Amino acid sequence: MLICCMDNCEFNNIISSDDENVRCWLCDEYAHIKCAGISENILDLMEMKSGLKWSCEDCRVIKSQMGRYMRQTRMEITELFSEVRAVHEKYLKLESAFSSHLLGCQGVYNPVDTVSQPVKQDKSNSGDTVTEEKTKFAETLDVAHSGYATLKEPSVNNWHQNSAPVALPIIPIPDILRAVPPMKAVFVSRLTTSTTEDALKHYIVAKLSYPDPDDIVVRKIYNKQRRKISSFKVLAPDLIYNRILSPEFWPEHIVVHEFQKKHDLKSNNL
Repeated sequence: MLICCMDNCEFNNIISSDDENVRCWLCDEYAHIKCAGISENILDLMEMKSGLKWSCEDCRVIKSQMGRYMRQTRMEITELFSEVRAVHEKYLKLESAFSSHLLGCQGVYNPVDTVSQPVKQDKSNSGDTVTEEKTKFAETLDVAHSGYATLKEPSVNNWHQNSAPVALPIIPIPDILRAVPPMKAVFVSRLTTSTTEDALKHYIVAKLSYPDPDDIVVRKIYNKQRRKISSFKVLAPDLIYNRILSPEFWPEHIVVHEFQKKHDLKSNNL
């Protein structure tokens, strides 16, 4: 027995096996053909699976809201693509202008500076000097006529043994060299499970009034089996190691001793 989902059902919302019914394609609710207001022609098209579907009143409202939301989302996406396209076109224009400006800076040449440079003459070889001057003058005319010059690599002066020594920068040497103090490990156990690394470090620093808290490193030891106590490995400088290792430094029932690695314990047992 099926239940008719229409509020104005004439059959007390009960669909018997002999009644013609239709099912909502969104929520799978059923309704009488008469209650749904479907004619025989539309029913024949739906049975032929022509793509025509029926939806109940509640799903029609949801479908309308969904369509409105999809249209609004499509409009916002279209506007976003338009803004991205405008930014891309602006970027292309700026890139083209920058490239043109860069080529102009590299290509423009000032012929006045080339002509005004003095040419040294060598009296011993006057013929070669005149030829070099003519060649330079012809290059100057070509440059002045075209307005552009080809960039050339700067000449590299070869080092000679009679050249003046190069002064290297003086790096100051520090007067005091500070070494990192050696670190020793302490095993601390039988603390409550709520104890954190920061809390244990704060206890050590506060009780010692130690000025450099960064020198003390506290690491919690995690076991595979759950235990009701917490254990920690404390790395401390040699200066305060003995004080931390002392049982009087800790509250009652706290276990503290020198930290030993597993392979060291196995070798001692052997």
